[in-house]
Amino acid sequence: MTRIFRLLFLPIASSLLVLLLVQCASVKQTVLLPELPPQERITTTQVPYPILLLHGLGQKSAVWDAYAVQYYERDMKLRYGGVLKKTNGQYMLESKNPSGASDFFTVSFSNPIDSIGAWKNELEQYIRLVLERTRAEKVILIGYSMGGVAGRYYLTEHINDHHVRRLVTVGSPHQGSPYAKVYQWKTALANAARETSNPLASIALNQALNVVKGLERDVPFDAFAVRDLLRPEDGGEFMRRTGVTQHPLDIEYISIVGKVEVFKELEGLSKAGVQELLRRVLEFLGFGLESLFTEGDGVVSAKSQTITELPWFQADPNRRRIARTITLSTVHEDHLRNSTEIQRVSLEDQPEFKGAEFYQIGGKPALVVEFGDNLPPQTLTVTITVSDLQNPKATPQRFSIPNESVSLVRKQNGTVVAQAVLPFPSSLDVSKPMEFSFTVKNSYGNQFTNTKSWVVR
Repeated sequence: MTRIFRLLFLPIASSLLVLLLVQCASVKQTVLLPELPPQERITTTQVPYPILLLHGLGQKSAVWDAYAVQYYERDMKLRYGGVLKKTNGQYMLESKNPSGASDFFTVSFSNPIDSIGAWKNELEQYIRLVLERTRAEKVILIGYSMGGVAGRYYLTEHINDHHVRRLVTVGSPHQGSPYAKVYQWKTALANAARETSNPLASIALNQALNVVKGLERDVPFDAFAVRDLLRPEDGGEFMRRTGVTQHPLDIEYISIVGKVEVFKELEGLSKAGVQELLRRVLEFLGFGLESLFTEGDGVVSAKSQTITELPWFQADPNRRRIARTITLSTVHEDHLRNSTEIQRVSLEDQPEFKGAEFYQIGGKPALVVEFGDNLPPQTLTVTITVSDLQNPKATPQRFSIPNESVSLVRKQNGTVVAQAVLPFPSSLDVSKPMEFSFTVKNSYGNQFTNTKSWVVR
């Protein structure tokens, strides 16, 4: 009987014991896992860093509508938050979507020809409004022409509290523009006409002044903005001072630089709307045209458009490592038509691995991968390959995390990350050591790969 018992029941008992041990190992492994800490899922925006679009001299926010706004909405599926503006002394958001999530905004400075300092003061309030609305930590600034200079000036005035992730400047005159010389000539004419006691000279001066006024369009030549855009070599005090001022080093600076061979493209310049009348004024004033036809976009030299050419960046090569330059073969007035390139630059980034950990969610084990990227998490693909470390020849299992399992979350320490969650499928044997290899790839083709090992304790 004892022999029969051994033959019949011991194998069964052994199998049951093995099964029990496996189950215990599984339960033990799950029990050892911490619960996923409580965290806030962000629904006020799809992107970790909302975007503010800043227009240029003499413009309004509508300059972005035909290009950038359409591109973001149509191609990137981002949600337009509306126009940031000052009305009756109040800073406000004019929005068609007052309660919904917002990913990007346009700025309409109250006086399009005001000083760069005045624009900076308004920008402070607009950034505050966006952070309050989206509850984001930082924003991305994209400034066209003088708007880019205003964005950079804001940063120099907020070294430690700027709340900006990236500054993209498009054809911006960081060291001024030769066109701003008209400020000096008009103001000199006006002063001379006002102060002269010679009747004949007064007539001549006023006639000359009227000629200049007749050549003005949207921007008076003696506007504060034109004064601020004077180059240092032309006596521009604002450009001289801000060129040597300290800049934050925790910012990504991107210069979009227009560079064309102007002498070969005079016809193209005319079609693009570069102000022929203003060039005639400069020639008449005796300033010469050579400065207008240096390498650049026909209005601003390539050197002036490039942030790293500023004296502060040139003083230390390490400072230039946080900046990059992208060149467009377009003239100044055409830059915004390159919306695909410009807006791509605003968001394109290398996904950054932030961490990976195993947790239990609903009593079951799950892999949680955290990363940073400027794009909406739902536009990224997350694939995971699981290998059996005890049996290297076994075919790895592959999984894709669905979009609804990828989201922006605010962690307990306040930081915002993109988070992808993979609950363990039933095909994974938690009693065995495994290696999880995960790849995060964004819609621009940038990606990273990392690994996390599952160790049976």
